[in-house]
Amino acid sequence: MLLESHLGDGLVLFIDVENQGGVDKNAVGSGAHPDMIVDNAIILIQAAAERMGAGLSMQGPVAPVTMEVEFGVRVDANAVVALARCPEEGHFRVKLRWDG
Repeated sequence: MLLESHLGDGLVLFIDVENQGGVDKNAVGSGAHPDMIVDNAIILIQAAAERMGAGLSMQGPVAPVTMEVEFGVRVDANAVVALARCPEEGHFRVKLRWDG
């Protein structure tokens, strides 16, 4: 199943998602819409980066010089954006790097 996400300026993003049949109970009333997929992914990535960065800065008296975190972001058939179980399962693969 392809989700069609209109990004503006006539640009359309198609995301291949699994149609599992039925309704995801967690998605009901979530307000998710295919046109918000990229915006919701950015919000999720930014929140994850801020939390990870804050957590890393509190890891003892000496902060790591370089730290990388990689994760995947998935989109389901209801246009809900979530972290993937592993980076390879994501529709978007994100790598964050902090240099101290």
